[in-house]
Amino acid sequence: MGSNIENVTYYIPKRMFVKTIIKKYLLMQDKHSMIEMGVFIAIAQFFIFLMVSGSRINEMTNLSLITIICTAFFFGELAGLLFAVAVAMCFSPLWLDLSGYGSAWWVVRAFSFAAVGLAVGGMSTAIKRRLNFEENIRHIDVSTGLPSKLALSEKLSELSKAQATGLFAIVVITISNRKILSETFGNDVTKSIFNQFKDRCMELTKRTKAEIETYSIDSNQIAFFFGKNDGDNFETKEKFEDSLVGIAKKNFLHNGFFIHADSHIGLYRFSDFSEINQGELPLRYAEEAADTAMKQMKDLVVYVPSNLAQNPKHSKATDILGEIDLAIRSRWMFLVYQPKIDMATGKIDSVEALIRWNHPTRGFVPPGLFIPQAEQSTLIENITDFVIRQAILQLKLWQRSGIYVNIAVNISTYNLLQPNFVNKVLSLLKEKDLPPECLEIEVTEGSLISDFQHVLDSLKRFHDAKIKIYLDDFGTGYSSFQYLQRLPIDYLKIDQSFVRNLGANRESKEIVKAIIDLAHTIDIKTVAEGVETLSDYEYLNNVKCDVGQGYFMAKPLTSNNFVSWYSENNGVFRIGSN
Repeated sequence: MGSNIENVTYYIPKRMFVKTIIKKYLLMQDKHSMIEMGVFIAIAQFFIFLMVSGSRINEMTNLSLITIICTAFFFGELAGLLFAVAVAMCFSPLWLDLSGYGSAWWVVRAFSFAAVGLAVGGMSTAIKRRLNFEENIRHIDVSTGLPSKLALSEKLSELSKAQATGLFAIVVITISNRKILSETFGNDVTKSIFNQFKDRCMELTKRTKAEIETYSIDSNQIAFFFGKNDGDNFETKEKFEDSLVGIAKKNFLHNGFFIHADSHIGLYRFSDFSEINQGELPLRYAEEAADTAMKQMKDLVVYVPSNLAQNPKHSKATDILGEIDLAIRSRWMFLVYQPKIDMATGKIDSVEALIRWNHPTRGFVPPGLFIPQAEQSTLIENITDFVIRQAILQLKLWQRSGIYVNIAVNISTYNLLQPNFVNKVLSLLKEKDLPPECLEIEVTEGSLISDFQHVLDSLKRFHDAKIKIYLDDFGTGYSSFQYLQRLPIDYLKIDQSFVRNLGANRESKEIVKAIIDLAHTIDIKTVAEGVETLSDYEYLNNVKCDVGQGYFMAKPLTSNNFVSWYSENNGVFRIGSN
């Protein structure tokens, strides 16, 4: 594994260097590159002329093939052909006078040079077309025909390097119901909506006299870059924001139908690139604002960079992400296990695996500080892989000690969307000779929204393998009741925000009872998490909650402490035994 990583790390910069050279000279992206290459070839050809002597005329003139090939390769077939003819004509007096073969030989040589120039030029043109295609495809979103996120990132980086000044704004618009619209009206509905967004913003720029560029940065996100060199504002802040909201709220016309797009806008305004260390930061700020707008169901959220500096939690989370892989390798991360109690019998037949991070300098790092951030990147794959492997290993060790309890692990949306995730989990269980039913998985309501059909397929495969599935944080999302009948759910976990208010809040009691009754009606069991008092426990037991989890029964325990606790209680929880 280590050698593979080293090879990849070495190969990428090398490949980037080669691509840079190709782009500069083969694609001739600027006139300076053309002049540099032209001067180099001319000097090389001049030295060849100087080196020609009567005795070595054939050998020396053959060197001209090198300059002809270079000319054709870098400047194309026409340039290669003309240069080949020019070289042949320059050498012709020498050939006619000294070679002894006369004009026939000169004609053959000239045609040979011309053929080489045409052949190499044709090959060069084909390569250029391919390179230009690859370059364009990276900078164009195929589904919409608009410039891509990469194109916007590179533009921002260029402006940052130039320390451009003026008035700028990045606007990111997220269409939260894009999937439903695509399923109803076809995939081209996104292109139609994006283009109408573009036209509406163009109208806005006529009034503000700002330049605008449009980018498709995701399947459900469009971005606009507003730029203005003079010192005048686009409009007043309020008017500009109202204009953006007005653009988003208008219905869109698609194939004769008026359709509504649920749009959430993120806005970031700034006036100076010189204070931005990374050119991509404005886009990240606008994306974060759009994400906040969608989560809070707002039309528009304006991002203020100072908020980042004022929010130490956010800053720490960003800094600490780079240490996640090191924490896994160094065993700074480990699992603790919180028992789940069958409330009818007191039996302990399952535990939830919870990740903990004891940093050597920062101390204890709360999961809420790094898990949400990791879920926005591929780092969550590394964390989940670590948790599953550790849980499966622990299952094997406990079974060898005569303790047969299931372990539940938390799975993110990203994991469920990975095509080989289910196979990998089942393979790990098989590798340890463990039955699949000893592992349980917990998914949150939010993971159902991203790509329901794909998530559903993965959950069905787990269910078919007899792995129990928990729907976590039930009651805090928007979609629970809509999906309950379609999902292969075994347990609903009632969110602890309801359970912790049972003693003082009559409404919480009614909500919890309603959830339990609903679940039992459709043959789903319930788990109450956050059980902290005897009264909570007794109420949940009275309303027939199936499983309880919380500090009243047991706090999260290390593996060794759990073994001791389990053995002392003979695998059964009794009130007063905690």
